[in-house]
Amino acid sequence: MKRKFFAGMVLFLCSIAFSFAQDDTKTNIEGLYRKTLDNGMQIFVMENNSAPLAYVEIAVRAGAATQTPENAGLFHLYEHLMFKGNAKYKSQQEFTEAMNKLGVGEWNGTTGVDRVNYFFTVPSSVVRDGMEFWSYAIRTPNIDEGELEREKGVVLSEINGKFTNPSVISSFFFMRKIFPESPWRVDSSGDPKTVQNATVEQMKKIQSEFYVPDNAALFVGGDVRHEEIFKYAKEIFGDWKRSSKKAEFKAPPSKKIADNLVKLVFADKSMSDSFVSARYALRGPDGETDSGDTYAADVWATLVDEPDGVFTSTFTENKILSIPDSDYVAAGYYTQRASGLVSFYSYMMNDGNPVEKSDEFVRVIKNDLLEKMLDPASGFLKGIKNAERKLEDSRIYQMETATGILSNLSSFFASCGADYFFNYDENISKVTESDVQGFLKKYVEGKNGVLLVTVSPSVFEKYKSDFLNGGFEEVTSDKAFWWR
Repeated sequence: MKRKFFAGMVLFLCSIAFSFAQDDTKTNIEGLYRKTLDNGMQIFVMENNSAPLAYVEIAVRAGAATQTPENAGLFHLYEHLMFKGNAKYKSQQEFTEAMNKLGVGEWNGTTGVDRVNYFFTVPSSVVRDGMEFWSYAIRTPNIDEGELEREKGVVLSEINGKFTNPSVISSFFFMRKIFPESPWRVDSSGDPKTVQNATVEQMKKIQSEFYVPDNAALFVGGDVRHEEIFKYAKEIFGDWKRSSKKAEFKAPPSKKIADNLVKLVFADKSMSDSFVSARYALRGPDGETDSGDTYAADVWATLVDEPDGVFTSTFTENKILSIPDSDYVAAGYYTQRASGLVSFYSYMMNDGNPVEKSDEFVRVIKNDLLEKMLDPASGFLKGIKNAERKLEDSRIYQMETATGILSNLSSFFASCGADYFFNYDENISKVTESDVQGFLKKYVEGKNGVLLVTVSPSVFEKYKSDFLNGGFEEVTSDKAFWWR
């Protein structure tokens, strides 16, 4: 927390005070420090001298959530180009050799919905070299025609490998229905044609709009001293210029899915004839625009996790559903920048008409369960303080290592901003019964979501006419991918 100084001090004393305030970088988490460079780049350091190692990660707020139909898939392609060489390490071979000399044992880069990140662990004695290594990679990648064309084939093989995967087909179809206005914002793999036709100009546009210091953060943890890391960061990244072309993030225009319930059925070869799987999802709060609602959503998701609680008993006591026990029903919420979902899941015994079971599953959620979750007398809300303690314990467990803390912080930096991470426990402790009720009324009550029912091919054939006459749409690979 920055210290306050009296405004009436002379200019000399004010300048000293300002300098001191800038260096007061300790956070509310023991051993974790933060600083922002003049160019807007955020630096986070976690001190932990349990082993002579240092974790180094650079994260950029980019990925599927920032895509348009015209560039969907290009953030993933750009991530690959980062490993092909740069201004210092001219080729992929030199790039790899440099990592080997640093003593890197494990490294990777990922492109997700909210974030693109690059990371490795090095001996702490070469942490400055590790920071400089990623600086060259992120700021001066080889974006030339030859490397671009070669890497297209690698990325396309990854994309094409998904087309016959049943779980990918059903997931893509499902998400396309939940995000009918912009399905590309939850698909980091993107359109193969867009990847195939990608140009150097498009790659450089991504670089100038997203790979800029005020859209990036550096995470360093392990056997390090925060004063040294801040010094190195200023030396290495301080001259990285802000871009006047930085892309402005645009939130989805609406959380509405459809006027009526959307029902899907998928015949999966890996599904047993003995079970019917159902997932029902609605749009939930988003980190970018609804962060205040995410705390109640997290508490709710912890409340439903009670094995013998109101949530599970509402399902397991329903004879039509034939849910074996509490292990076969669940619900959850996961915070993301612009694609938060509230989901309900179940596995039901296939001892009757699966269409009737599936419809009953949704009816229970929209009526019986919702009524109990909103009613203080049902007992569902009485465990709020216990749920908050569970969330706190979970955070403590996640933060046992420097890598665990920084990986968690990096994720929140991308979805909600770093301050969300630091204020999380305090805001969770403030959640009340009325907050959880407000969350349910805002995102579940009276809303229509998407129901995905999965059965074996033989069960589907037996009840195909019932499914289709009951308003279900069959999930098929030719319609699963939005770009088709």
